[in-house]
Amino acid sequence: MKTKKIISWAVALCMGVMLHSCDLDQKVFSSLTNANFPQTVEDIDALVVGMYANFKANSGGMWDDSNGGWAMPIYAAGDGWWAYSEFTSDECRHQGNRLYDFNWAGAWDTFMTYTISRNITRCTFILDQLEKVGGLPEAAKATKIAEAKTLRAWLMFCFYDLYGPVSCVLEPEELSNIGYTPRPTKETYFNRMVSDLQESLPYLYDKTNGTGNWGRVNKGLATMLLMKAYMNDHQYDKALPYAESMKTMGYKLSDDYKDIFINEMNDETVWAVPSGELAGNEYFFYAFPPNCITFGKDFEYKSGANRWGGYLMPWEFYDTYDKADARLEVIFDSYKSADGTLYTRPGGGGASDDRIQQGAVPVKYLCNDSEKYSNGNTHIVAFRYADVLLSLAEIENELNGPTDKALGYLKQITDRVGVTHTIPADIQSSKEKFKEFLLMERGRELFMEGWRRQDLIRFGKYIEFARNRGCTAAKDHMVLFPIPPKVITESGGVIEQNPGY
Repeated sequence: MKTKKIISWAVALCMGVMLHSCDLDQKVFSSLTNANFPQTVEDIDALVVGMYANFKANSGGMWDDSNGGWAMPIYAAGDGWWAYSEFTSDECRHQGNRLYDFNWAGAWDTFMTYTISRNITRCTFILDQLEKVGGLPEAAKATKIAEAKTLRAWLMFCFYDLYGPVSCVLEPEELSNIGYTPRPTKETYFNRMVSDLQESLPYLYDKTNGTGNWGRVNKGLATMLLMKAYMNDHQYDKALPYAESMKTMGYKLSDDYKDIFINEMNDETVWAVPSGELAGNEYFFYAFPPNCITFGKDFEYKSGANRWGGYLMPWEFYDTYDKADARLEVIFDSYKSADGTLYTRPGGGGASDDRIQQGAVPVKYLCNDSEKYSNGNTHIVAFRYADVLLSLAEIENELNGPTDKALGYLKQITDRVGVTHTIPADIQSSKEKFKEFLLMERGRELFMEGWRRQDLIRFGKYIEFARNRGCTAAKDHMVLFPIPPKVITESGGVIEQNPGY
């Protein structure tokens, strides 16, 4: 918990320094140079900790003067990798329609998200500084280098997912080039991302749950990134050993689905975004309807904080859950307002508004005591063991077909929430039949955790599902987002746009 507080404090401070500047004159009583910083283990840690700000769950302190607006970290609720991964999928929608309806084109500006990619290069600078530090314990130095490499690879993974390879500096000798550089090839970018993770694994922290290193990247996180990178590239044979190795790291399914999002350091969670007083998340603001006071019988919202309530699970996806599914305990199909009015889905017998007409309210991150909701202190789950089991089922099916082994992995997930009876009797009749159910089960299990868009793309269903829900603007090339026009223009054509835009 101490490390979590340190990271939260450092994230809040460092991101403001990284992305915001002012014009006030000031006296400089001392200065940091390559000659006097870093020199100690604490100095090294200060360099590395600042990079965690890229993965926080709010945009506070991230005004970017080069953009004239906010910069959105990976797990920000308004924009960023997490938001784009959810709101263009079938399982979650923004109350606004642009993302869900695929109404974007080459002129659409995602610079608030894209601008975070510059910190891939910043990680290269930090790694160069760490490599040059002498006179420090080699074990501590190796751990910090591994931590920085993992953070760089994780950033690379997220932006590769959204845009394909992005322009970045990966070699220290190229850091002095302040101009735009062409986007690397897919092979170069992918291989470097993978090698960073592979080289880091031996030196990363083991399972960090319940330790002073909670909140830092660990072996489980790096292993899951490698697993996902290879799966998304359809190299299932290379993904398998990483998925298998997760079974020996001490993680296991929680007995109760809700417990994953209440008990922050449960044994199922591999890594979650630390949220606290200094670095809270904005999920409650975006998920709660502004007039909502109660959900069901177990929740009362006591805070008077502002809320927008634009995040919804489309009714079409909600209706794929079996009525007995325990996961419905964290998805509400009705709520009450302060004046006692009951709001329900159309035809549900209560009042309706423009929000609940579009979908149910997903509140899986809001299942703790109500005093925490108002502060946005609930952690945001990023990696967990249930994903590993579903991935093992997918890998086994891809390599060997719908075997009993593949079905066994899947049943561990459905057994917990009481819906094994929903598995089709003929699920083992073909690979495609197994994949059809597995894809939907991944969505029902992992909703609002950021994986749906890449799951749909990997299964070849992203554009198809969009068209099926009436998105006539959805085109095949939209599996990638356009590089922001600002970047294309300022680079003078050095950075090329993605095909189709």
